[in-house]
Amino acid sequence: MDEDKDGYRWEGNYEKTWELIQETESGLIDNTATSAKREKRKLLHQRLSNVKLGVMRHVFLILDQSQNMDDIDLKPTRFMCLKKLSEQFILEFYDQNPISQIGVIAVKNGKSQKISELSSNINKHVSNIKALTECDGLFSLYNGLQLAYKSLSSMPSYASREVVIVAGSLTSVDPEPINDMLTNLSQSNIRVSVIGLSASVQIFNRVTSATGGSYNVMLDEQHLQELFRLHCAPPAATPTMEPSLVKMGFPPHATDGILALCQCHVDDKSKAELTTRGFTCPTCASKYCEIPVECKVCSLTLVCAPHLARSYHHLFPLAQFSETSTEDLIDESIACAGCSGGFEGEKHVYRCGSCNSYFCYTCDIFVHDMLHHCPGCESMSSR
Repeated sequence: MDEDKDGYRWEGNYEKTWELIQETESGLIDNTATSAKREKRKLLHQRLSNVKLGVMRHVFLILDQSQNMDDIDLKPTRFMCLKKLSEQFILEFYDQNPISQIGVIAVKNGKSQKISELSSNINKHVSNIKALTECDGLFSLYNGLQLAYKSLSSMPSYASREVVIVAGSLTSVDPEPINDMLTNLSQSNIRVSVIGLSASVQIFNRVTSATGGSYNVMLDEQHLQELFRLHCAPPAATPTMEPSLVKMGFPPHATDGILALCQCHVDDKSKAELTTRGFTCPTCASKYCEIPVECKVCSLTLVCAPHLARSYHHLFPLAQFSETSTEDLIDESIACAGCSGGFEGEKHVYRCGSCNSYFCYTCDIFVHDMLHHCPGCESMSSR
């Protein structure tokens, strides 16, 4: 029986979630004791306000599909875990950036392949990532960046251009020196960020420094998920990003319109069908199943009002609540302004500086992550 100082070797295959549970002095479970919750609130404090942001984003996600991704330090394998978190990232990315576009590139055998083009089609991205199977060969940083550069260099200058690389390889097999590629990326204002799965690699650090991106190495699966979430919020705009008025269309949704072929599935014969439902482009009358989308006929960006509203909160984020000990509460009968529950078992509560309402930890995260408005302030303004 193999045994080391950390316990039995077979225990390494399981997550010891019971070790994260801590009790309060009264014997209740401490809901704010875990390091994961503290780290999540710390990330919220890092969000900048009063900063010019690139709300319209064009992002390429480059996935390492080399043989190094078959390692089992993430369960069941690195690549299977990466696929799952990439799908979650795409869903959350579009939830916070509804007028942005994302594309996916996979790199294996020293070659890069575009899995999906830049678009707002969430279902297509997720299905294409799920279709990725075996990992093979070596990773090529140059080829992955070159394929992303060809598409991003032609994007309009008022939009943010970004590349997010998730790599588990410690080496890169490149056909040419990367110096010229770094120059092209910098001149085109393409920001490259890297999430490492193994260890810090000097070439990744050099690429991110030259393009103004970020480089982080994950600690575990939960930390990897948090690193993905860092790229959901739009980054600060570069000084060379040109402000511009963007023409957009607000298509009406028809349920009994003219029978026509949906442009979303015109290239997919298995799903192409004539329908009377859909969104009609106000310029060329092309029909689409869902929005936001860029019209394939007239290149008009089709959105609806809630999409613009969901992008608005990035420009004016809700101020962080101040942390207060429950022992300092004057009135112990005070309830959470979010869920109306008590603060039994909580060591800390969070107070809004504007309306002085108190919130539990769960509601504090929900208000800043999802709601983006203080319920206490909104109830006071509606009176």
